[in-house]
Order: sequence, then structure tokens, then C-alpha cells
Amino acid sequence: MDRVGNDYPRLVALSHPLLHPAASPKEIRRYSQRYVDLIDMEKNRFVTLPVQEVLNTRYPALRYLAQVDQGGYLMPLRSMMVEGGTESLVLTFDGLLRRTPLARRLRSMLQILEKSYRSPVDTEFTVHIANPADANPEVEITLLQCRPQSHIKEIEARLPLNLLESDIVFSTPRMAPRGRIPGIRFVLFVTPEGYFSLPTQPARAALVQAIGRINKALAGKLFICIGPGRWGTSNPDLGIHIGYGDIYNTRALVEIAGQGIASAPEASFGTHFFQDLVESEIYPLAIYLEDKDVIFNREFFYDTPNSLAEFSPEDTHLADCLRIIEVDCYRAGHHLELVMDDEESGRTVAYLEPDSSKELE
Repeated sequence: MDRVGNDYPRLVALSHPLLHPAASPKEIRRYSQRYVDLIDMEKNRFVTLPVQEVLNTRYPALRYLAQVDQGGYLMPLRSMMVEGGTESLVLTFDGLLRRTPLARRLRSMLQILEKSYRSPVDTEFTVHIANPADANPEVEITLLQCRPQSHIKEIEARLPLNLLESDIVFSTPRMAPRGRIPGIRFVLFVTPEGYFSLPTQPARAALVQAIGRINKALAGKLFICIGPGRWGTSNPDLGIHIGYGDIYNTRALVEIAGQGIASAPEASFGTHFFQDLVESEIYPLAIYLEDKDVIFNREFFYDTPNSLAEFSPEDTHLADCLRIIEVDCYRAGHHLELVMDDEESGRTVAYLEPDSSKELE
């Protein structure tokens, strides 16, 4: 469902299930699953343990889940005797995809569901290998949850000709669904320096609560949110641990990374949080400051007056890491236009535009 900390899911293209996103055995191991969530039956609680503490070479289905790292290449399990013990095992699920009908059945299942829902679907499921010792094992798929996948309706979006760099607040080549957000009046900005200097997890939780209050205070006003790392992550060390209920009034969530701020933002496709954003037409965007041709106007973000006291006076103690920027305070008589142009320019740009005589909604 989500990448957390130093752990990764196994991504599978059902059309070509044996292809790996990673190219080499070293990269396959690096981006393999390292932890397992489970129920400790003796202590009656949920726990997360390293894969090596959970895997057992006597587990009959192990050959379908893991391969052996033999110093530069990965080999299938041939016996219960594994040189190097469980430390040499890498979860690849290649045996499951190669030796069982799992991928084929998942394809068929998704096609049936898509036809019935008249839309691609988002599912959760479990898999049970019924007879792992057989030459042709059977797999049983239990569908736990299913709902239509949402998508943001794409609209015509073109950047103006001869756009001046002095009018650009930020620009990134990392694309989002094509679209446009006109008339942005406010920007909620969490400063990377301020966020990562918060001394405790309760202090970061207080910041999340403040964001929720500002989200309500800005209801009916056009604003976007910009912050370091991953919005909605379950790990506060990777980004801001907000929920959908904290930001549902915003029109975009922009993640910034690079130059010592945080690791490169990774898309949260498939998570419930991402689906909530899409259904509410909230655009997820990423700015990696080390990308070529990125523009990030630090004067706009750091030197414009902070309107935090106006919208959430109880949170002024967070002014070093939480800023409410009114666009008109940076350049009088202007607002922001956010354009995601995936055809002509191939980039996303937020730029200043003069207010028209007609009041913007």
C-alpha cells in the first residue's frame, strides 16, 4: 500500500510479470521488501519484523517467495539447505509469478471487475498457495476490497507565450495530470529547515494539527500546500504525516526534495490517500530541486510576510516552519496560476498573473 522508511513493495506489471523495475541483482536486492507486518499471537498485538526473522527455510512455500543471493546473482531455492541462512534470502516473488497462475488470474479478475464497474479498479486481496509441494501448485485469491479508480479530469492547459522568469514562483519538469488551477490567492508553505528542526514527534504532530486548522480557516479560498518530502507519509522522518481530513480544501499538494531537504518524492499511486486526492481533484505535484531547469523562487517563499497569525493565531509559535503566504502581499494586484502542460512545454509552472477587472472566484 505504501513505501515506508527503507522498505519497498514488489511492483509487478501483470502483462509481463517476470520483468523487474530494477535492472541488476544488486538493485533488485536493494529495492526488495525488508520487513513484514504480522500478528504476534503470543503477545496479541501487531508487530513489524525484519524479513530474515520471519522466513524459515522449512516453510514449504518459501521457494515461491524468495531467491538466494549468491554474490552478484540470484538463484531459485533448490532445497531447504540455504548457504548463508535467511540472511542470503531476497524476497522477489519470482517463483510465485513464474510457477503459478497468479498473474494470469489477476489479469482475468481485473478485466472482469473493470467490465462490471465500467472503470479500472483498485483492489486489495490475499493469496494462498494451496498445495506448495505439487509440481503445479494452485493459488487461491481472496478479494478483500474493490472500488473504481478515480482520475482527475484533464482540461486544456497551455502556458502563456513569452512567460518571464521573474513571474515564475516555481517550475518543475515532473508532470502531473494535465490541468490548470486559476486564481490561487494563498500558499501554505512548510519550510524544510523548520520542519526537520522540530525536536520531537509531538511537535510534528502539533504542526499537523495546525495545518488542519488552517485548512478549515481557508475554506472557500483558493490555496495550495507546499512542503518537504512526502505529504501523507506514515513516517514523519520522510515528510508530513497529514491525513486527507487535514488538507481537503487545498487544490494541490506539492512535495519538494533535493539539496539536503529529503529523498526524492515518490508517487503514492495505489494508496487510499492518493485515491482521496484524485477523487477530490487535488493535484499531487513534485519539485526535485536538483532537476534540470527547476525554478524555486525563494524570495516568494521566505521573504513575503507570514499571515499565519491572521488565520490561526494559536499557532504563531510555529511561524518558523509554517508560513501562510498571501500572493497579493508579494506582488500587489496579482494571483497565481498553476498550469500543468504535458503537451507543448512538458512542465508544471506556477506563475504570477495580474488580477482582471472581474472578481476571481
